[in-house]
Amino acid sequence: MIYSLYVIFKQENLSRRPTTVLTQSSTYHAQTASIANDGDVQTNEQHCAHTAHNHPKAWLQVDFGHSYSINNVKIYYRKEGNEMKDWKQFRFRQFYLDVSNSSATHTPTSQKTRCYTDNTTAPDLPPNIIAITCKQTARYVIVETTYDAPEDEITGAILEICEIEVYGNQALKSN
Repeated sequence: MIYSLYVIFKQENLSRRPTTVLTQSSTYHAQTASIANDGDVQTNEQHCAHTAHNHPKAWLQVDFGHSYSINNVKIYYRKEGNEMKDWKQFRFRQFYLDVSNSSATHTPTSQKTRCYTDNTTAPDLPPNIIAITCKQTARYVIVETTYDAPEDEITGAILEICEIEVYGNQALKSN
């Protein structure tokens, strides 16, 4: 007799776990990082975490508290309509997605694993909703940019992330 064993792992949105903490490099008005994991995928400004202007680098970090096996990341970036006059995701150009076992504030780029780099240049726009495959084991997921959009009246790198979903499973520890 031949027996087969199948193990099925259900992917969960790790960003929505009660122990997950989101932080960002700075905060514009009251648009804190926690807005980016409230389950609301609307992409209008009031539904987005928003970093302040006049900084050379902007980042948003998801901290799971310990390592998880990550499969993919879905980011909802600010976009308000499809008319020419509507707000577009030009500040999202040139962003990158890294994972690490150390915080964004303590990890040099060389110690992060890069899962994605956006290479969009003006006048083109990256998609405002993007799913990124990132098969890594890490404690932190970090969205970061140094891009200063030429269309912007204000200067500096800015992130406006409305929701971030990180799908994966708890990492198995080997002894």
